[in-house]
Amino acid sequence: MKTNVLKICLVLVSAAVISCQSDSEVDTLQELEQSLIGTQIKSLGFNTEGMYETEMDGKLGYAIESDIFLDKEMIQDMLKAYDRDTDEKHYVTPNLLPRDRAITVDVFLDPAFSNVMVAAFNDALNRYNAININLTFRRTFQRNSSDIAILSENIPNTPTGGVVLGRSAGFPRNSRPATPIVLNSRVFGGTSVRADAATVVAHEIGHAIGFRHTDWDDRSFSCGGRFDQENRSGALYVPGTPEGAEAGSWMLACSGGNDRPFTASDRTALRFVY
Repeated sequence: MKTNVLKICLVLVSAAVISCQSDSEVDTLQELEQSLIGTQIKSLGFNTEGMYETEMDGKLGYAIESDIFLDKEMIQDMLKAYDRDTDEKHYVTPNLLPRDRAITVDVFLDPAFSNVMVAAFNDALNRYNAININLTFRRTFQRNSSDIAILSENIPNTPTGGVVLGRSAGFPRNSRPATPIVLNSRVFGGTSVRADAATVVAHEIGHAIGFRHTDWDDRSFSCGGRFDQENRSGALYVPGTPEGAEAGSWMLACSGGNDRPFTASDRTALRFVY
């Protein structure tokens, strides 16, 4: 909170009205707005601990659960979707791609990545293509025509000092995958590759096509720390999969650095949804 009483005046020319607010009043309004948005996000079943305002691909929004970015438009879209139906049948959002037909998803990989990262990217796409679902993933070299763009950018640490491996731009919107996905150039920008590189790519694509974290109700399962459970609102259970967190799932919230190919339950979830 600022202690000076500098006045910020907004002149409304059309009405010839002048409205003046102190810095403290502006700060209070911003805090109230963030509190409201936090309440909305929490009502969707997301863990809001550590949520903070940030920017991704030129848009302002909020980072939640470390690797998910939601702007205000996406939040409103999801609220409307949950209002329509939260009783449809791992966990997904109601924001999904069309499920009644085969879809080709073109994925662009930033040319800034090294060849070893290209190999991890190809591995991630092959994992999806090997399980016989209605989505076929293929690489494209044109970002403008891609359905999902995977970019290399320096993602700042969280306010508590945590390193973010990657981040997706939320979930599908208007029957299209979320885009872009950003991978941390400080982690994946070198000529060597982490063991979990393909898993991180597949994980962020999972968000982009509608999947939630499998340990959404207790992130301490993969992230450590204290038990923190949220309600199930907005997280739709996929029949035939464990209702609790599953060790080794590709959609666990945090990575221990190990590769996590799809488990049997992961494949069941993907085949049920798509």
